[in-house]
Amino acid sequence: MKKTIGAACAAALIAALAPLPHASAAGDTVSVNPRKLDRGDDVRVPHIEGKEVVDGDVSVKVRGKQRFLLGTSGEAYVVQVLRKERFQVVRVRPGAEEVRLVQSSPEQVLLSDDGSTIAVLDKIARRTSIDVRSAVDGELLATGRGFRGYPSLLDLDGDHLVVASFEEGATDYDWTTGSRTTITKRPVYRADISSDRMALFTDDPYDGGCTVVAPLTRPKKKIWRSCEEAVLRFSPDGKRMVNTYILADGLGPNRVSERKVRGRLLASYKVGGFFGAISWESETDLLIDANARKKAATVRCSAGDCERASDLRATPVYRPTVSAEEPLFSRPAG
Repeated sequence: MKKTIGAACAAALIAALAPLPHASAAGDTVSVNPRKLDRGDDVRVPHIEGKEVVDGDVSVKVRGKQRFLLGTSGEAYVVQVLRKERFQVVRVRPGAEEVRLVQSSPEQVLLSDDGSTIAVLDKIARRTSIDVRSAVDGELLATGRGFRGYPSLLDLDGDHLVVASFEEGATDYDWTTGSRTTITKRPVYRADISSDRMALFTDDPYDGGCTVVAPLTRPKKKIWRSCEEAVLRFSPDGKRMVNTYILADGLGPNRVSERKVRGRLLASYKVGGFFGAISWESETDLLIDANARKKAATVRCSAGDCERASDLRATPVYRPTVSAEEPLFSRPAG
């Protein structure tokens, strides 16, 4: 089960991180200024740099106005790209022709944990179609219909896809058989199958709802609860999480927290501008786009210790378009 978050009445949470050299004690607030950070190693996982996918010494140029890396598929990379005002999903690798996996502009696309399949969500009015396709050639493998409300895709792992909506809760959809199993009726906005983690709202956060972290396989077991924070990302092993203010919205938060999954605060990070994309590079290292007032960079942080993992760049004037990698938890306004 995977990533997704609340919107309209459940808020768009988007984040990133940044630093000062060292936090003196666990739980300290670290002020992130990319220009004052020591330069560390380059980003150690595949990522987008300008017009290219960069993976160590490998780089692949991808045509388009905007690019969002969904992940790896064997020796190739699956990228969502904006071309002629429409999003497409393509498979690229060095020395090979690009393969278009999705022809139309989808509402949301999710790459499976093993990189073999993609789930594609399309919404027309209140009717929703979920296609599962090969991440190698785009072949249609299955189609699911009849998901009510305004669903989002949270995670795809093997045969199982976690689909959630504010109105209907979360469902485990086995796309190979078409069977659907209710996980919980409460609104789940983050899920990760491999680490057996999910984050849900007890109710609308604008009306007193709180966050609860629980195992996917035991949704009634509470691991952590907060009425002030919402989860942005679980670490790959599920032992840590990075959070932000539960009603964070707009350009991007200027403060996020790194915690153990049971709630112990490891560090808080703040920036003079805003944080952008955020992800886990490993079980303990965060990668965060830190946008200060004039300069920005990707930074690597862990429990308050931070370093710069990219060259400095100008802080963007506008936040990039939200990609399918960071979908909104759709719900009609009002």
